[in-house]
Amino acid sequence: MTSLTPLAQSYIDQFQDHLPRLPGAGSRHVETLRQQGLDVFAALDFPSKRIEEWRFTNLTALTKKGFEAANSECAASPQLATEFASEFEMVFIDGIFSKEESRLNALPTGITITSLADTLGNGAVFNFDDRETRALYALNTAYMQDGFSLHVDDNVTIEDTLVLTFRNTGGSAKRLHSRNMIILGENARLTVLERHEGVGSYFSNPVTRISLAKGSTLQHFKLQNESKQAFHLAMVDSEIADGAHYNNFCLSIGGQISRNELKSSILGGDAESHLNGAYLMRGNQHTDTTTLTEHTVPQNTSSQIYKGVLDDHAHGVFQGKIHIFEDAQQVAGDQLSKALLLSDFAAVDCKPELEIYADDVKCSHGATSGELDEDALFYLQSRGIPEDAARKMLIEAFLADVLDVISDENVKDYFTRLATTWLSSGGDEK
Repeated sequence: MTSLTPLAQSYIDQFQDHLPRLPGAGSRHVETLRQQGLDVFAALDFPSKRIEEWRFTNLTALTKKGFEAANSECAASPQLATEFASEFEMVFIDGIFSKEESRLNALPTGITITSLADTLGNGAVFNFDDRETRALYALNTAYMQDGFSLHVDDNVTIEDTLVLTFRNTGGSAKRLHSRNMIILGENARLTVLERHEGVGSYFSNPVTRISLAKGSTLQHFKLQNESKQAFHLAMVDSEIADGAHYNNFCLSIGGQISRNELKSSILGGDAESHLNGAYLMRGNQHTDTTTLTEHTVPQNTSSQIYKGVLDDHAHGVFQGKIHIFEDAQQVAGDQLSKALLLSDFAAVDCKPELEIYADDVKCSHGATSGELDEDALFYLQSRGIPEDAARKMLIEAFLADVLDVISDENVKDYFTRLATTWLSSGGDEK
């Protein structure tokens, strides 16, 4: 029998000690649920490059030691400012809900949001799918600490953006396993912005499950601005019913190693899934975007657009798969990945896939990578624009196309300002 990685073994060894301190302790159902997750994780270990979906992302830097001991010397460092004006905000500090820092008292009628710790403590019932083969999902189930449980009633529209902030202070919390849920009733509409940020060294493993009822719309934005010593490995599963729309956009700036894994299951006709994003990496940062869009029934639409800017020795990964089930006719699915390499040492791996079992479909996919256009750079310089300014203008133009897909003007402005600050910082942030 192959031995587990040191970090995986530490999770197995410490489980019984942690169990009494985790939310829902004493509940037979919750403890059984956690044990099921641990058993699956123990059989799988952390993902390795031998797994096809992880072939481009190596987690050895995370798993080879006990993590806390290996990273306890990492110091806090400054980060890009991430202020966003909103009336409503739910804040988690070091993985735990902070009522004092949150602003939830004025939430409109028809929206309910609670912390996962309270939900588990009140006897909520969750199930673990015995077919689940994702090790990090199983680990999250075993060790889930806190997170948000969000429900919007039928026909309710929330006008303002709800901000969900996950902040690590560089304190004692080194392993963070948040479990989040978003449930929208029929014809409900909501915009959320997740912000993940922190200082020091830590491992964040968030899982979010989303259910969209008939005719509902969720605008789901995410900023991954973790410390450059952090590991951020996130999963988002969404189920989209008839006529529902799911729009996801992730801007990734931080993290030593980060991964944004999205599974979008389209379960109804006239439904739409739009997964988009941008990643900006430099130094030795590594980021991975892996998507799976499942068209299970006829007459629905999906699209994916991701753009990356990579400098120094940074490494980007895009793996996107569109799976069209048998008899899922009259489906349209498009996928595009583009990366801009600012250094001879930067690299990107792309693996777009189409898996189609129906006849009447319209699908496309593509991936490109390259350097700045030297002719365009020369043209700008010939008009008196300094080289650094000209390079910045070309990079901003490259990113503008994907940022323009953001329908919320406040979020678009916010992400554009962050991208501009990143370009101007030259690596001084975080």
